[in-house]
Amino acid sequence: MHYTALLLLLFSFSVYADPVVVSGGPANDYESWIIRANDSRLMVIFCRNPDWQSGDLYVTFSTDNGVSWNAPIAIVEGPGDQATLSFLQLPGDTFRLWYASNENTTYGIYTAHSVDGTVWQRDGRVNLGWQVYDMYYDPTVILEPDSSLTMSYRGPGGAYIAHKPYGGSWDTSITLVGPTGYRPRVMKHSDGTYLYSYHRNTTTGYEVFVRTSTDRVNWTAEDRLTFNGNSHDPFPNETTDSAYMIYYATHLPPAYNLYRRVSYDAIDWEPEEQITSDLTNNTQPHFFCEANEIYIVWAHAILFPDDHDVYFERCDYTAITETSEIATLRRPALLEMSPNPCSRMMRVKTPANVPEAAEIRIYDSQGRILSVNANSVYDGRNALTIDAGNLQAGVYFLRMSGNNTDRYARFVVVH
Repeated sequence: MHYTALLLLLFSFSVYADPVVVSGGPANDYESWIIRANDSRLMVIFCRNPDWQSGDLYVTFSTDNGVSWNAPIAIVEGPGDQATLSFLQLPGDTFRLWYASNENTTYGIYTAHSVDGTVWQRDGRVNLGWQVYDMYYDPTVILEPDSSLTMSYRGPGGAYIAHKPYGGSWDTSITLVGPTGYRPRVMKHSDGTYLYSYHRNTTTGYEVFVRTSTDRVNWTAEDRLTFNGNSHDPFPNETTDSAYMIYYATHLPPAYNLYRRVSYDAIDWEPEEQITSDLTNNTQPHFFCEANEIYIVWAHAILFPDDHDVYFERCDYTAITETSEIATLRRPALLEMSPNPCSRMMRVKTPANVPEAAEIRIYDSQGRILSVNANSVYDGRNALTIDAGNLQAGVYFLRMSGNNTDRYARFVVVH
């Protein structure tokens, strides 16, 4: 069998034109959110925050698929600071907005609604079970197939999730998903899997993590997606070919730029792709996919930190899949490996029926063979030591073949 026939996932990020400025000028236009309204207009709500203490929310529309945008309209103004927003269109066409405000001294999550998207009725603070002095903010709300709502948000001590049945009230059980997590964002895949992303501080700095669940209660162990020590603002969504896609901002001097990763099972992630390459910051991505296109908005720093513009791009998305053996590599692990993740030396427990002459292959996350029988030494009965020190941080596969048997395992390298 030839194991060099690999799965190739070729992603194209082709920009139709230079980024379009949704809202510019000297104002500090920062956090933004984009949807396709039922009347086919593109709709963006963003925060204008001139001094980072007195933000107001504005809305703008595009009737030509993002080529041009109308003059922003203020929809939620003072008192206090309005920020960290999420909105969607509910069944029946009503727009519903959630945002953080400190109008009552401590930040909480508030909500408002609108029939036309321009005139909004403020509906007060959302009860998620916290005390009035507790600070909770940064909501992301998704509409479930049964018309219920699910919200991720930041609260005391980490990232939480809440649920609201159709016609009911938000639950107040205060379910923690990501301890110490910031910028929590939740999505629901068409197969019923929730993907929850956030960034949190590690021993080497802020990194992006994800967890999955099928019931919003039991979550997998967190999976680390970045390894550079300064990554923030993850936002996940589903692509038109049913992949999980996550955008985030990573700082590699001199600035933050946008990156993304893709997975078809929320376990094995393709290598990251750099999307912007500016000398000034690009942060706060939000996107959706439609008809093999990506619609994305983000904050672009004109003069950091007090002058940002909201940028928009409409981009091609294609995924070409070819048959290969990487599907086999991605099966549940059949080899015991420790430590995993590892920084250099890793011990592999070998099955008794596999001889020391077994072939050892290491693959990258796309299924490309990186080495054969390299940097591996048998160190005792049914044990093998692998030196992963020459591998970059990321996800890899190990395949052990011998005596008419194949064994596989996935491992992560961190430095």
